[in-house]
Amino acid sequence: MGIMIKKSFIVSAIFVFSTLVQLISQIVVTRLFGATFDLDVFLAAVALPTIIVTVIYGTLNDVLLPLLGDKKSSGENNLDFYFSKILINISLIVTAFSLLIYFFSFSFSHLLYGSRGEVFVQAVARQMSFMSLSYPLAIITTFFGAYFYLHKNFIRFPLVQLIGSTANVLFILVFSKYFGIWSLVYAFILNLIIQVIFIIRPEKIKLFAGLKFTRSGTGNFLIAWLPLLIGYLALRSDILLVRSLGSTLPEGSLVRLNLIFRIFSLATSIMSIGFQIVLLPQLVEDFNLKNFRKAIFDVRKFKFITLGISLVVTMFTVMLTPYLIRLLFVGGKFTASDASQTLAFIPFFILPAVGWGINNIFFQPLIALKKQKELGILNIFAFALAWVVGSVLIKFLPPQFAITASLLTLLFTGIIGSEILWQYYKKALLLKK
Repeated sequence: MGIMIKKSFIVSAIFVFSTLVQLISQIVVTRLFGATFDLDVFLAAVALPTIIVTVIYGTLNDVLLPLLGDKKSSGENNLDFYFSKILINISLIVTAFSLLIYFFSFSFSHLLYGSRGEVFVQAVARQMSFMSLSYPLAIITTFFGAYFYLHKNFIRFPLVQLIGSTANVLFILVFSKYFGIWSLVYAFILNLIIQVIFIIRPEKIKLFAGLKFTRSGTGNFLIAWLPLLIGYLALRSDILLVRSLGSTLPEGSLVRLNLIFRIFSLATSIMSIGFQIVLLPQLVEDFNLKNFRKAIFDVRKFKFITLGISLVVTMFTVMLTPYLIRLLFVGGKFTASDASQTLAFIPFFILPAVGWGINNIFFQPLIALKKQKELGILNIFAFALAWVVGSVLIKFLPPQFAITASLLTLLFTGIIGSEILWQYYKKALLLKK
């Protein structure tokens, strides 16, 4: 248990550095472009690609680890063949999905941001369509990341993500004067390309020779992945809720709103992500070995640890954010007045920040038990309920109140629901023992 916690802190430390890089990116972008129409457009356009890439990272890893763990137990060669075959099949499917988003980006843009007018919708659609082509890159990165996690190498994937984020910032710094707002779009894709270059294992490429698309094995994988994918897509749509509901605010407000949203969501979720990365493979192993009492103890302990961390990090974030905003972000096209208007959004993200810190750790035991379908249904219900709450409240209250209510509904419906499911399955495990 001590080794698990030590590894958790190491992985969390890497993600903290990644968060600092993302904070620097926010500072650079905010100073370069300010609270402007162009940056409003990019934030709206990148919302859907960000959700999809994040969901791919989260769900593929959660589905692959239990399945690859089963294959590993029957031999490394069997594992490598299965890994390569599923990677090719899923990459082709996601490529087809990317093309679908590419050709229908205007429809998605109009559905989400129609209230901002035709010019805004068209500008968002152009950027959204370009970024949709990056989804297969996220598939490749996540497959190899899961491969390293399976072999208890918890460092490489987070380190690769850190390298990609750093390349993202450097590209924006150098090329923003040439490409303007489109430098952010190009940097988004470059980030994923860099991750593929650094994560892929050259010795595994030979395994792809002679392989072609086949439905063998893919059906079972999709049965496990799709419910979780759809459920997590609903859960990770918090950014979509914020930007869609926030698009009704005056011009420039989306930039300010996004700044506080990013600071609070990243601060708590990043500090706890190392724990969920280490916990899932351990739970998979314990369940396979029928060490149910140890698994139950680990789940309970990790929940308390992440809750404590989330509360402390949220408290420090509330105290430090005003100072950081004024010190780091004011300058260039982002004025002191913009900073004051930005800080007014802080109270609306305090409670959601706690939810961001703990929600994934509550899902890990269900994922290890291969209850992706149940978890997916729960998250879809949570998102639908959150969307209804936000859509109703925005008619009677300012958008920021509707955003807070919808976020709390989304996060805590998932947390409470997953805890109820875990208690049910935990009793079944103890009876089986």
